[in-house]
Amino acid sequence: MTKHSVQQSLMTLNEVIEQYDTQARPVTQNVNAAQLKAKLDVSLGEEGADINELKEMSLNYLRQNPDVSSAKFNKLLYSGLNAPALLGDWVTSVSNATMHTYQVSPVATLMELELIDQWNKLVGFDRGEGVMVSGGSQANLIAMLLARHKAYPQAKTQGIRDTMVAYVSDQAHYSSLKAINVLGVGSDNLIAVASDEQGRILPDALEQAIKSSLALGHKPFYIGLTAGTTVLGAYDNVAQCSQISKRYDLWLHIDGAWGAPVLFSQTHKHLLADSHLADSVAWDAHKLMNVPLTAAVILTREKGLLKAVCSGGGSDYLFHADENAQFNLGERSIQCGRRADALKVWMSWKAIGNKGFSDKIDYLQQLKADFLAVVERSSFELLHQPSYLNVLFRYKADAPLSEAGSKALCIDICEKLKQQNIAYSDYASCKGKSGIRLILANTNITIEQLATMLTACEGFAKELIANRDYSNL
Repeated sequence: MTKHSVQQSLMTLNEVIEQYDTQARPVTQNVNAAQLKAKLDVSLGEEGADINELKEMSLNYLRQNPDVSSAKFNKLLYSGLNAPALLGDWVTSVSNATMHTYQVSPVATLMELELIDQWNKLVGFDRGEGVMVSGGSQANLIAMLLARHKAYPQAKTQGIRDTMVAYVSDQAHYSSLKAINVLGVGSDNLIAVASDEQGRILPDALEQAIKSSLALGHKPFYIGLTAGTTVLGAYDNVAQCSQISKRYDLWLHIDGAWGAPVLFSQTHKHLLADSHLADSVAWDAHKLMNVPLTAAVILTREKGLLKAVCSGGGSDYLFHADENAQFNLGERSIQCGRRADALKVWMSWKAIGNKGFSDKIDYLQQLKADFLAVVERSSFELLHQPSYLNVLFRYKADAPLSEAGSKALCIDICEKLKQQNIAYSDYASCKGKSGIRLILANTNITIEQLATMLTACEGFAKELIANRDYSNL
């Protein structure tokens, strides 16, 4: 049997990081799954391997994975390297603590409670609480579970007996579909409400949808708003939707996984100025706060609801009524084994403070404004007026292209950007139009870099159109 010590693994980690960090590398490798499978031996067998083989595979892992720390990586809703958070992540793995009770995770418990207090202050929940979760999808699931409990508390023990209905915008994250399926409410009972041209839910359409459900004898129970939609970065109008939620006694949730950090900024927090009117808020630290995956939180305006909804069992061997019982977070969670993700978030927050995150938001918002000015002087057009850090744009061809042609051109431009190591971008569709989606999440990005990228996009567009007929797609 091959043995590996902690000291040996740490030494190897240092060697791997040093070799990886000193090598010039593209933002992503152009290798498909079949090619990579043929290139790497990921097989497992009866015999163990020595540390050198593990080291080599670790390097292969890093080299083949997209370099999400690169300023050229603008494909997803996160980018960059957060050293204090990385330190916290490594320490968490060494300790391997679980978060169900204070006894087995004392420091991380206090850190998580402090994080929740600070998040609640930003949101405006004066007497709120919360619990950290694996991501925005789980946060949105718990929010819908809380809403179900408010509307029909018997469902926890008796199941659902009425046709319950939930409402989100047609730009909401797909996790709402997953949540309503997991809860047994059924995806047919999730109503996608129309949004305006900027991707914001239409309050009048929301109220009409609720009235239609009531006319059918159904039971509305949940409104899910979004602060920072995935494609356009839109913020739904919380104040107007709050009035509707109160009128019909519905739970109001804000999915702020991407957009809630705007609350750090005194200049831009008006985008989510009415967050305190919600019943719950989801927030991902592993997106704009740039903490390593995964780290998120579900916040509630009222204390005690998480335990009422999520608790059940474990008191005979786990949740003891001792002097630290009030610090046990496990009964607020739908998980038992739960990683101590609080440490990496706390490390990051402690290192730069609220001001550090505020400065990041302000820098990226100014960067966005500067880039929009560059786009206006180019051969590209915006598909929306960005309020946040998502920019969707596409090429204006001399001869108008069909929507299929425009989408194909965007896909081909993104592929060219990737192949030539200029940027790792993505395309997206919204309101029947497709464009290149630029996500600004890394403060190492400069306006000079973005201008160079746009110039390259223009050259690629002209070259591609000259060699392919996009008008007949």
